[in-house]
Amino acid sequence: MKIKYLFLALCIIVASCSANNRSGPLLKASLKGCVIKKEIKADVLVYGASASGVLSAVAAAREGLSVVIVEPTYTIGGLLASGFRMQQDVPDAQHLGGLTKDFYNKDISLHVGIYAKTLRHYQGAGEDNIAFLKKYIDRYKDLITVIVSHRVADVEVDQEIIKNAVFEYALDNEDGAPAPYRSSNDLTRVNAKVFIDASYEGDLMAMSGVSYRVGRESKEEYGESLAGIVISKTFPGVDPYKIKGDPGSGLLSPIRLDPIGSEGDSSRFFMSWNFKLAWEEHPTAKYPGIPIGPPLQKDPDAYELLKRYKEAGYTTTWPDANFNRDELMTGAIPGMQTDYPDGDWATRSRIWKAFIDHVKTLTDFTGKDVRLLSDYRKETNGWPFLYMRGGRRMIGEYVMTQQDLQLQTEISTPIGMGYYKVDIYPTRLGVDNNGALVQEGNVFEMVSPGPYQIPYGAIIPQKKEIANLLVPMMMSATHVAYSSIRMEGTYMVLGESAGIAASLAIKTDKAVQDIDRNELTSLLRKYGQELEWDGTGFYTKGLWRSNIFGRPTKHTVRWETHPEEYTRRPVKTLWK
Repeated sequence: MKIKYLFLALCIIVASCSANNRSGPLLKASLKGCVIKKEIKADVLVYGASASGVLSAVAAAREGLSVVIVEPTYTIGGLLASGFRMQQDVPDAQHLGGLTKDFYNKDISLHVGIYAKTLRHYQGAGEDNIAFLKKYIDRYKDLITVIVSHRVADVEVDQEIIKNAVFEYALDNEDGAPAPYRSSNDLTRVNAKVFIDASYEGDLMAMSGVSYRVGRESKEEYGESLAGIVISKTFPGVDPYKIKGDPGSGLLSPIRLDPIGSEGDSSRFFMSWNFKLAWEEHPTAKYPGIPIGPPLQKDPDAYELLKRYKEAGYTTTWPDANFNRDELMTGAIPGMQTDYPDGDWATRSRIWKAFIDHVKTLTDFTGKDVRLLSDYRKETNGWPFLYMRGGRRMIGEYVMTQQDLQLQTEISTPIGMGYYKVDIYPTRLGVDNNGALVQEGNVFEMVSPGPYQIPYGAIIPQKKEIANLLVPMMMSATHVAYSSIRMEGTYMVLGESAGIAASLAIKTDKAVQDIDRNELTSLLRKYGQELEWDGTGFYTKGLWRSNIFGRPTKHTVRWETHPEEYTRRPVKTLWK
């Protein structure tokens, strides 16, 4: 492909904060000894070559602007580069528009009907996804420069304006975990007019001083009935202590020491992460697969907890392509992602490796011969990109809430739509006041009677903080609302809209908060973004998962179980 990959060298900065609401990192790694070796100027800087970031860049270049994309890992695509199919989280494509709908149709034409023949695992489409995204970039190859294996090290802000961002060169380790330290003292500085943070971590956003949040709000803060702490499952018969029956011996290591707290309270814990795994279901001589094997250093507590779980009569389904929330721990130990968002790179590297070790532990414990796809992610020994279900969330001009998902609000200047359940994976394992092992935080509930609008104010900071930044991924929403928004298809819609907004801000020489929002709406419609739902479609039937991965199913819906939450805009009046 004709993308300009620049392997540049830089230094790093790290955010490490302990408060629930934060404005910028409290701790920066030392830049002593680092030197700016390269200067680049562009109209737009996009941090993160996720699918959202790529569409941001393409949308800006389509308007004639020069764009630099800087990606922390070795390739573009983010989660999609690992083989994840965007359709998995698109119950229906009716609400998708613009380039996202085009991407959806490309995947349909390539894989649906024959994907069992072309993909040995349904999550093995990484190379195809990357190729689709590269073709978008190639349309504007003279305007878009892509820099990989670099992460943000510093952000210069002057009077609420980001002037530039500095990046360091850092090579991931052999299994894809981020390097704990930079690989060079040479830095690259990128000067731009508008900045777009389309990364999964939100580091550029945090380093600019924008307020953000990690963790869950209480029910009371935004009046969200699904918010806060909830004990979702108990495991009778599974003793949580190092010495059975002896609380004084301490808890087994997969279990968090934090008190569970009261239902509905705020919490520092947020939804679990894991790997979206693809493996050789039928190994052959041509495709033998990459054996997962046991961990190099076994955690005896994890094995002991799994043993007790099994002895108590519970089952462990392994391998699992995702995370089976009905079980004690499959794709991850709930809670192991907690310190990642504000951790330094050494902390992040350790946590990422712990996810790999956990997969190896499960494989070893079950005695199964699980093999990752042979020709999949060769640069990382087959290991995929870590599935980060959100961490930081900007506190922007508009904070989306559960009520927005329920279509009970009026949205100003929509830039796209989302549609998914409130999907919060378990946040941690803990012990209740009775000494019982519990799973905390799991919520999976249909609350949206149709696609919900996402306002422009949710991807821009408060003007008093930063005037030239857009954040289409770690956007402004509560934990409840974000758990539905956080889908790759929605990220991609917001990414394209962010690129369009950036072009308008530059061409009119205005802060992103001050652009003509009617003109923004016109541009979004010009490029085919879907901005409102017409009240028709499968949504009116309460169907769920009527996409290419499963038969239509009907689930219990919240507007039937809790009609009092839908009185402002009754559901039947929304349907045509």
